Amino acid sequence: MAKPSEACQTCKIRRIKCDEAKPTCQRCTKSHRICIQANAVKEACFSIQIENRYASGKAKRPRGPRSNLSLTRPYFDLQTRALDYYFQNHLHALAEIPQVSQGLSEAVVLFNNSGPPSPMVDLAIACMALAVFGRRNLDPAAAIEASSSYCRLLRIAQERFARLPSSDERDIDACLLAITIMGRFESVTAQCSMRNRLSKETAGNPLSWSHHDGAMAILKVWYDRMNQIPASFIIRSTRRCLVKACLLRHRPLPDWLLDHGRFGEEGFADKFDWIFSRIVRLHYVATTQEDGKELKGCAILGLKEEAEMLEKDLQDWEAQMPSQWSYQRHTLTDPNLYPSIDYHSSTVYSFSKPGHTAIWSQYLSAKMLICSIILGLLELAHGPFLCEPSVHRQWIKWTTELSMSADKIASMVPFCVGSLSVSRGPNPKLTINSDADTKPYVGVLVVWPLTIASSIMKLDGERRNWFRSVLARLGRATGTGVFERTETDKWAQL
Repeated sequence: MAKPSEACQTCKIRRIKCDEAKPTCQRCTKSHRICIQANAVKEACFSIQIENRYASGKAKRPRGPRSNLSLTRPYFDLQTRALDYYFQNHLHALAEIPQVSQGLSEAVVLFNNSGPPSPMVDLAIACMALAVFGRRNLDPAAAIEASSSYCRLLRIAQERFARLPSSDERDIDACLLAITIMGRFESVTAQCSMRNRLSKETAGNPLSWSHHDGAMAILKVWYDRMNQIPASFIIRSTRRCLVKACLLRHRPLPDWLLDHGRFGEEGFADKFDWIFSRIVRLHYVATTQEDGKELKGCAILGLKEEAEMLEKDLQDWEAQMPSQWSYQRHTLTDPNLYPSIDYHSSTVYSFSKPGHTAIWSQYLSAKMLICSIILGLLELAHGPFLCEPSVHRQWIKWTTELSMSADKIASMVPFCVGSLSVSRGPNPKLTINSDADTKPYVGVLVVWPLTIASSIMKLDGERRNWFRSVLARLGRATGTGVFERTETDKWAQL
């Protein structure tokens, strides 16, 4: 028996071969068409009777190229148009992206390809698609439908979460993926309000933390009661998000989240997660003692030694990066060609793949955190005696390391947001794309490193403000309301 075709309806109507890729095929992506899957057509009761009449000979097909057969195309409702926009611009998984930089796009693709669909996950994606589509296109109808769908999703999710634990690995993945998307929804719909200022606990969108708490509870259920279920990609990805949330919220990292053996941390990407988790834990301990002035003498020096060891571990990890992930350094000779809003300096870096930008900027932002921790401990240990020669040398060393790491991240931003392109070959040519629109699925790769860089108070204000302006523009490009706050509200402080 022949296998049923999984070609999308758009390609079928155009009578061209479909590569059957999900969620959008390459044919539709390249031609900027709405990619409608066959099941979506069936569910929405789309009609292709006109095309059937042509095929049966009951009607004569109009002359001209197939692309002119607009009458044969089904009507695309608001949710379908929103989903197509979201998949092509936001949930577009990049090829050859290092695992440590993979996120929601890869999780959704992996989940959809690994088993039967989950109505709860599908509804969560639809809510996000409508919210982003409505915000980017100023479409109030999409925003209203997003809000209505989200209320329905909350009821479904509450009922589903109440039935945990489950021995079904896919069920756990579905719950974690849905709640992660719900947290993103809250961030997208966050409003820029001067009345809603950010503090250590409410950094970002305060509504989103309830979803982080929910994800933490579900992950703890898996950790405590489901020893027979190994850590999936979605479980490890959720853990990564929770570690980041603890950093921004200035919360202690639970010991069980540091159990790298239980979370399957054995590969190259997992080693980075292990190092970063320890940095986050040390950051909380160091800043808590800094606020309370509780540690003195050898205890502070012990924390400083731990930070320096973590910095060495981070360097050792960086030395193991494949050579093809490295960057090329370029110098822009004419300062009139590039605006300061996109370029922090005349030095820029380019990569062979956009995903390599993400892994380098993540590495550098982790290094910035370590430098900030050490500078804070030096202040705590020596106070007004930073001018002493030995202490002053250390202060200069780590301040310089902090600034250099920040400048390297800034030099990677133009390439990642599309303001700069480099031709391949022995003599690469730089092209300044001042008016280029940032592709959200590429710009999101540097959102987390920029969040750290824009929040570290030990970094000088000029650099920090530049990072905040870039993050705000990325917020507008990706339709994420919480990042639009960086220029209007008091941002997070690390």
